[in-house]
Amino acid sequence: MTSDGPLTGVRILDLTHVLAGPYATGQLALMGAEVIRVERPTSDDFVRGHGGTQAMKDAGLGASFLSQNSGKRSIVLNLKDPDQRAQLLELAKTADVMVENFRPGIVEKLGVGFDDIRGVRPDIIYASLNGYGADGPLSNRPAYDHILQGISGLMAMTGEPGSGPMRVGLPIVDYVAGQALVAALLAALLQKARKPGEAQRLSVSMLDAMTTFMGAYAIHHETTGKLRGLEGNRAFADTPFSGRFDTAEGSLVITANTPAQATRLCVAIGLPELADQTDNNRIADTLRQVFLSDDAQTWEDRLSAANVPAAKVRTLAEALDHPQMKASRAWLPLEVPQLGITVRAPSLPFDAPWAPTHLEPVPTLGQHTADIVANSLEKVTP
Repeated sequence: MTSDGPLTGVRILDLTHVLAGPYATGQLALMGAEVIRVERPTSDDFVRGHGGTQAMKDAGLGASFLSQNSGKRSIVLNLKDPDQRAQLLELAKTADVMVENFRPGIVEKLGVGFDDIRGVRPDIIYASLNGYGADGPLSNRPAYDHILQGISGLMAMTGEPGSGPMRVGLPIVDYVAGQALVAALLAALLQKARKPGEAQRLSVSMLDAMTTFMGAYAIHHETTGKLRGLEGNRAFADTPFSGRFDTAEGSLVITANTPAQATRLCVAIGLPELADQTDNNRIADTLRQVFLSDDAQTWEDRLSAANVPAAKVRTLAEALDHPQMKASRAWLPLEVPQLGITVRAPSLPFDAPWAPTHLEPVPTLGQHTADIVANSLEKVTP
């Protein structure tokens, strides 16, 4: 956590695992909150061993874990054990927020549901994140990003006719849901400032989070009866002057969505008359042939100079190595003292006067158990 962020003094008990929940609480930790990871003795959060070198995985400090747990503390509690559950309830007395992402009904069976926590902390903000929400015919099903991509309609519009439906290349539903949880918790903290003393129960559905991102497509279907299907690299603006194009070396993406941008594009490639063409297929075929005459970087430079939105398609490694990203405050050094290494890791995706200038180490499993239990009724102060 950062010592001067806007959430300094806010304590969050984090009972989440995998990606969406830890991502959200990780963002809040970077805003200054004290986040305590409550982990199970079996250490079955697979992201501790996901990605990175074998040494990182063996230490429970995999790449996925490092990316979203900076500055958190870790306590191991077996919530099925009455004594250890009592320790959590003692800790909850000092918490402002509690977050969990079990399937509906599990936290109640464990004795740490909303009513249990509200009983010891009457003004608690209690947030649940799960696949489908607390109610409905799907509520008790397990949910993972890949499943949500399939059931939400996202896969049905990703890919090409020859490929069939495909998943987006990263677990996007987890991160969309995580951002929704961040927004919900920040709003709840503002509400708490307006109406102190009242408990709040929040629920974030991964399915809701993802489908609301596709609102434009949903309303299009609602009003026309038509669905956008497997469109590959077809531009959202439905213009032939936008899309992905092969070049002599590498790929190029262009979004010349407006008539003015399309005109500048045609002038830049030496075919000003193409802007007056009305046959979309002919426009697309012409552009495909033209862009094969040079490499993607050359085209990016030429079109950008003409004020046409364009970019070479890069790998993540190439993007992070770009001069634009070299000084980005969204990426900061993260020391991993257990392994004697430092990695470049994500911070907040925006700049602010209070944004962190460095990242605190991530916790090993149960690293702070003894200290937290011994001082459970005290908040950590910077």
